[in-house]
This record gives sequence, C-alpha cells and structure tokens, in this order.
Amino acid sequence: MLDIVFYSQDKTTVDSVDVSQDFYKWLEQSDFSKIAKPQEIEMKPDGEPVKIAVILLEGGNRRKLSDFFRDVIVQESDEVLNKLGSSPSKQEYMDTTYKLKTLQILRKLVEDEKCKYLDYQEF
Repeated sequence: MLDIVFYSQDKTTVDSVDVSQDFYKWLEQSDFSKIAKPQEIEMKPDGEPVKIAVILLEGGNRRKLSDFFRDVIVQESDEVLNKLGSSPSKQEYMDTTYKLKTLQILRKLVEDEKCKYLDYQEF
C-alpha cells in the first residue's frame, strides 16, 4: 500500500489515504499527474520539519483536481454497475467498488478547505 497524504495550512498532516499499487499505477497513467507539478516545501508531518514535494491545493489546482475526480467517479460508477451482477459475493463487491470508494475519499479531501497540500510520490 502507498499513501497519498494531505496537509493543513500549518503543514501538519490532516489525513492520509492508503492506496493499492494498482490504483497508484492507474493514477500515474491518468491525467491526475499532469494537473499540477509538486513543489518541494518544508512540511511537518510528525512535528519535525522535512522537505517534501507537494501540490498546493488552492485556486486552479484544487478545482482541476476536483473536476478530475468527479469525472472519473462518473465513469467508474458506470463500470461498477456494469460489472456487478444482481447478487455479487461480498468479495466481488469489495473488489469491484475499491477504486470508486478510493476516488470518493480522495475527492472529498481535495475539496476540503482544511487541506492545503497534497503529497504523492513521483511516478
């Protein structure tokens, strides 16, 4: 699992989302990584200053990332409905909805005004 980390204005961690290697690779190949380039800024994830490459979540960056997640959520919702039969097993349901759930979590954090920075590893 890999983490996508969100930081507040005071550069401390607000939340982090564990994502699978497959999800991360999918994100790499999507338009997500083309929206904004990370900038190295001194953050305080554990209270100690550390330089981390982050994306500033303000103005156009926040709007573009939000639009990206909303667009892929719509596409993914359609795919999930097509994949799930009328009575999927619990495992089938969990496997099929993982990407959709993760996209919703990331969208909510991108749109949360408490989150000012986004950290993900360069692909």
